Amino acid sequence: MENTHGALSEFHRASVSDQAAAALRESILEGTWGELLPGEHELARRLGVSRPTVRTALAQLALDGFITIKKGCRTRLRTDRTAPVDHAPPTVCLVVPSSRESLGLGGRPVIMEMRARFAECGVGWEEIFDRTLGRRHPESRLASIVSGRRHVCWLLLGASPTIQRWFAEAGVPALVLGSCHDGIKLPFVDVNYHAIGWHAAGYLAKHGHRSVAVVLPQQPFAGDLACLRGLVRYGDRTEMPVSVIEIAASSSRAALLATLDRVLRSANAPTAIFCMHVEHLLMVLVHLLRSGRRVPTEVSVICRETVTSLDRGLPEITRYQSPTAKQARMTVRVAQSMLSGHPLKKMANLILPAFVAGETVARSQTGVPRGA
Repeated sequence: MENTHGALSEFHRASVSDQAAAALRESILEGTWGELLPGEHELARRLGVSRPTVRTALAQLALDGFITIKKGCRTRLRTDRTAPVDHAPPTVCLVVPSSRESLGLGGRPVIMEMRARFAECGVGWEEIFDRTLGRRHPESRLASIVSGRRHVCWLLLGASPTIQRWFAEAGVPALVLGSCHDGIKLPFVDVNYHAIGWHAAGYLAKHGHRSVAVVLPQQPFAGDLACLRGLVRYGDRTEMPVSVIEIAASSSRAALLATLDRVLRSANAPTAIFCMHVEHLLMVLVHLLRSGRRVPTEVSVICRETVTSLDRGLPEITRYQSPTAKQARMTVRVAQSMLSGHPLKKMANLILPAFVAGETVARSQTGVPRGA
C-alpha cells in the first residue's frame, strides 16, 4: 500500500499485517500446517495479501515464539513454546460515565467519526455507557470492566477526576477524549478550550462588552473549566477588563432561566452571554427572544461549540466550529501508538477550532433598556 496518507496509512498497513498474523496464528493452533509453513508466495495467495504483509506477519509470529525463521530455509513451527501468548485483536473501548441518551449534542459527531475511522483501520470498537461510574466510588466497577481485557486502549469521555485517576494508576493504556483534571497525567486529545475562552473574551471586549455571563453545566468537565479560566485570565492580564458572572445550569430548566433573569436585572447586568454547550444555548436564546430582549442589539450571545443544525439556523450563531474530523484523526494516531506500545511524543494534543463570527454578537449599547 502506498504511503499516501502519512501516519494514518502506516496504521492501515500495521492493521493488515496484524490480521494476517492472527489468521496464521489461528491456523497454527489448529494444527493446519504440521511442522513447516508454506512459502511467502503461497501464504500471500491464501490470505489475499501482499508478500511484504506476509513477511511482517511472520516476523510478528517469530517474536511471539510461534515460528523460527532462518534465511534459506522454510519457516518452521516451534514445538518448545510452553505457554500460549495473548493475541487479542487491538480494540478501542469508549467509557462514558452516563447513559447513552444523556450524551450532549456536541459529543455525538466526534464519536461517530472516530468509530468510522477505527473501522477503516481494522481496529475493534466497543462502547460502555454506565451511569454507575458517575457515583462517588466507581473503583470496583472500573476494575470489573478492565479485568481480563487485553490489547485495549481505553478512551475516556466525560470522566470524573476519580475515573481518570484510577486509569492513571491502573497501568493500562488510557486516552482521555477531553482534558485531564488537575494533577492527573494521562495522554489526552482535546480542543484548546483555554484558547477559546481567551479569544471569546477578547472578541467581546473589542465589541465593548465588559460584563459577560457564562453558562456552565452543573458538573463542569475539565474543558469547561479551562475555557472559563481563559475568559477570566483575559480580563486579568489585558487592558480591557472583562467581568465574568458564572451561571450554573441546574437540572431544572426553569431554575436556569430564573437565574438568568435575575442576573440580567442586576446592577452589573451582563451585555453578553457565553454558553459552554449547545443545549444551554438553545434554551437561553429562545428565552431571551420570548422575554422581549433583542439579540444581539440588547444582549449578545456566543457559544463554545456547534452542531450541524446551528449551521442552518437564523440568525447565524456566533460560535466555535467543533473540529470533529481533526479530533478523530488525532485520536486514531495517538491510540495507534498506544496499542503498538510506542512512546508518545507528547501527552497534550490540543486542536484549535475555527471561529464563526455569526450574527449574534454586536457592539454593546449600555444604557439601552433590555426589556423586563
